[in-house]
Amino acid sequence: MRRLAALTLAVWAVALPSLALAGEPLSHVEIGALAPNFSALGSDARQHRLSDYVGKVVVLEWTSPVCPYTASKYGSGLLQDIQRRALAKGAIWLSIDTASPGRAGYLSGEAAKARVTKTRARITAFLFDPDGHIGRSYGARTTPGLYVISKAGRLVYQGALDDDPSRKQRGGFDYVTAALDDLSAGRPVRKAETRPYGCAVEY
Repeated sequence: MRRLAALTLAVWAVALPSLALAGEPLSHVEIGALAPNFSALGSDARQHRLSDYVGKVVVLEWTSPVCPYTASKYGSGLLQDIQRRALAKGAIWLSIDTASPGRAGYLSGEAAKARVTKTRARITAFLFDPDGHIGRSYGARTTPGLYVISKAGRLVYQGALDDDPSRKQRGGFDYVTAALDDLSAGRPVRKAETRPYGCAVEY
């Protein structure tokens, strides 16, 4: 499963070791394992640590301002709907941009705040990962790429946002809401890992 199939500007990806820095291959966190802790600067100029949210369900969304897949999901309002449902359940939603200065997807703090406002994203915080440390620790390969972490700090879902990369309309089946519903019902996440789709993360 270490292949990359190009899709014009975007790519399907399951494992992309070539995107990691030399000597630092992408990790893979097993479902049920403790989610790697991290600390990252947010567009609000605050430092955010995953450990700050112990006792809360956390959704990590790898995002990019130049990814057409991400743009279509935000443009239709689909992603915002999923975010609203997550926040209504008391979850924390952290959007993460793994792009260093000079990369197409890099955003300054002000640019990130402007993007959140323009897209009307419903998130807890927008975080920066310019050295790629967080992305590599989770094995993040695509934007959009989603991870759901339980109140106990364990990874319970990772993979795609929904079941149709071409969907631009609201509705349909999304894996994030399904995972959150399972957690709310006190049962194991039934679809805990899916094949991610989208644009390659800019390591």
